[in-house]
Amino acid sequence: MPIDFRSCLNALSDVIINRPPPLRHFDQIYMKLPDMLLQAELIGRWFNDKDVLFVGDGDAIALSLVHLHSQQLLPNGPNFVKVLDFDQRIVNSINHFADNYSLTETISADLYNVADALPTEHWQSYDAFYTNPPWGKSNNGESVCAFIERGIEAVKGNALGCIVIGDHPAYLWTHVVQLKTQRMVIEAGFRVAEMLPKFHHYHLDDAPDLTSCSLVIERKTEIPSEYKSQKLSPERLEHFYGAASPLRYQYVIDKTNGGKLATRDVDLIPFKETKQ
Repeated sequence: MPIDFRSCLNALSDVIINRPPPLRHFDQIYMKLPDMLLQAELIGRWFNDKDVLFVGDGDAIALSLVHLHSQQLLPNGPNFVKVLDFDQRIVNSINHFADNYSLTETISADLYNVADALPTEHWQSYDAFYTNPPWGKSNNGESVCAFIERGIEAVKGNALGCIVIGDHPAYLWTHVVQLKTQRMVIEAGFRVAEMLPKFHHYHLDDAPDLTSCSLVIERKTEIPSEYKSQKLSPERLEHFYGAASPLRYQYVIDKTNGGKLATRDVDLIPFKETKQ
């Protein structure tokens, strides 16, 4: 099936205008539009007909994939996607988009912070997980490991994962984090099934050349189903979003109802009443 790039980019524009502005303090740095399409096509092939958990999704890759597949612009796509994110703006934007485009049977989002234990209803319930976590420059990859840990907890024995992390030869810390990440997933029984280096670009003002890789992992095994998810220790929360920037807040609360109410970033000045 040939891909109609113009139609795909137009559909992705619907997704992009729907996602809330990024909060740099929480390392929300959004992927650029063309790379979103490439990423959606990639994971569409790997996650075809699967139930997938997204552990965080500021980029809106989950919506991109589901929307493009539902519009028959991508031939492959998941059976169902659940997004867990600590930002209620993202949760609301996904659920409102799903309502508007009749996608509620295919995608939904709930409020959740990786610092908390994984809710029991998600334990080993999915065929695959996806995450693009804070890249761990200042914490030796601990923030990356936290997101991956939740993804691994949520999948069955036979499972796939896609991890997006920093990757650039000029930033040696990205390769240190990659090594730690690969060791972690191998210890959990996964193999690296595909890696696309320097695959994505971002709207990042202080490091515009910093790119990320797409790391696809696969496991084929049976695992026990006993629930054992736990909260992250305080030590693991230090430098979570960068040097001296720990994870302090459980949720970001949306005061605009998914963009339906006026933003609090502006003041609205009414006309002055005039006497007749």
